[in-house]
Amino acid sequence: MLRYVGRRVAGLALVLLIVLTLVFFMLRAAPGGPAEAYLGMNPTPEKVAEVERRLGLDQPIWVQYGTFVGNLLAGDFGRSLFSDRPVIEIIAERLPVTLELSLIAFVFWVAAGLLAGAVAARKRDSFLDGCVRVISVIALSIPSFWLGLVLVVVFGLYVQGVLPSSGWVRFGDDPLENLRGVILPAFALGLGSGAIIARTLRASMIDTAQADYVSFARAMGMPERRILRRITARNAIIPTATVIGLMLGVFISGTVLVENVFNLPGIGQTIVAAFKQHDYPLAIACTLITATVFLVTNLIVDLLYFVLNPRIRAGFLNGTAR
Repeated sequence: MLRYVGRRVAGLALVLLIVLTLVFFMLRAAPGGPAEAYLGMNPTPEKVAEVERRLGLDQPIWVQYGTFVGNLLAGDFGRSLFSDRPVIEIIAERLPVTLELSLIAFVFWVAAGLLAGAVAARKRDSFLDGCVRVISVIALSIPSFWLGLVLVVVFGLYVQGVLPSSGWVRFGDDPLENLRGVILPAFALGLGSGAIIARTLRASMIDTAQADYVSFARAMGMPERRILRRITARNAIIPTATVIGLMLGVFISGTVLVENVFNLPGIGQTIVAAFKQHDYPLAIACTLITATVFLVTNLIVDLLYFVLNPRIRAGFLNGTAR
């Protein structure tokens, strides 16, 4: 088990290095640069050269890469090229907004998806099951950014005063206003993911209910409610857990669009501004944070298999699983 975790952590570090390398060189290959963004339109070559020298961008690109990676390994994410503030300080300010939005949306939509999927499977081919399937298809067909724009227009122009359509109030300043402000972004962010979870659990529970061991439990006289709780739901949740783990990464990455639509000062809005301004250290740091959350989430889901699936646990204990 420890060997498996060690291999996964090493693979995670390798993937992060690849992401860092790709983002580093792709940013520098993009048209324009920090000097042009800093100086505005039609800067003179002399001023561009002066800004690049001051920012250390006049050195060979491999030297810049080696310096950046070395500083990163030492825990130094660098300073923003425009605000001249430490990148880690900017992330510490913006990350709580993204995490709060993502976690609230994640918890609500996972609970809603699991409940809807379980009810639809339990009432298969009923009117309620049909409603769940139709609503989930509609939810999957609506892009989160388009839904966000619709909500901004509706609650900003036609239903004013009910829920704020933009802006952010920190939880420490006003908890109630903070929770009111997160409702619309969380709804737009997680609607499609909740539909995926509901459809996945429904299909998995229906397949599990047709398994031989479920038929055997019924033949032995086990109550239907106990079969549903102890056998069907327990085995159906295993493939659903994979989807839920992937959805957490989707929630984090989806904030890039939602935060910009609702004007929320989180990592998503920060990373868009950093790429537009060619703020290399800030853009790379935000990308690494997002990738790290996604990869760590997948690692946790894989480890949960050890708890949820007795066969995988037995394989680890017998030394047959790798």
